[in-house]
Amino acid sequence: MRQLDRFSQLFPTAEGTDIEFKSARGGLPGSFWETYSGMANTQGGMIVLGVAERGGRLAWEGVPDAAQLRTVLWNQLNDRQKISRNLLTEGNVRTEVQEGRQYVVVQVPRASRRDRPVYVGTNPLAGTYRRAEEGDYRCSADEVRRMLAD
Repeated sequence: MRQLDRFSQLFPTAEGTDIEFKSARGGLPGSFWETYSGMANTQGGMIVLGVAERGGRLAWEGVPDAAQLRTVLWNQLNDRQKISRNLLTEGNVRTEVQEGRQYVVVQVPRASRRDRPVYVGTNPLAGTYRRAEEGDYRCSADEVRRMLAD
């Protein structure tokens, strides 16, 4: 799939500390939550759903149904069994359309000291992530304890 001109101007052409691309062809990917946690616990960032990475290149595929994907996202954001905190407002989630394809763009803010750690599941020691380069890394128990102490 060719790179879309408008999107190449709006978004970097590679993942980094503050941007992550995820396919989402089969729905909201489970790895979304590690990235959400990692970005919230570091400097925030943007997750673009509908873009796959193949062989080091981005494939702008779109998502099958952006409205349904957004509904699933909001339901899970407000499920404390899934994620510890919902940091998002309506303004943080938008649908972009390019050449008939829909993309869901999620702007994850940095969590305040009071809200950290943001973690996946119900156990902060097992589900807290941080973002570094283009990856999400599980925090050590000591890192989590420092966040809780703050």
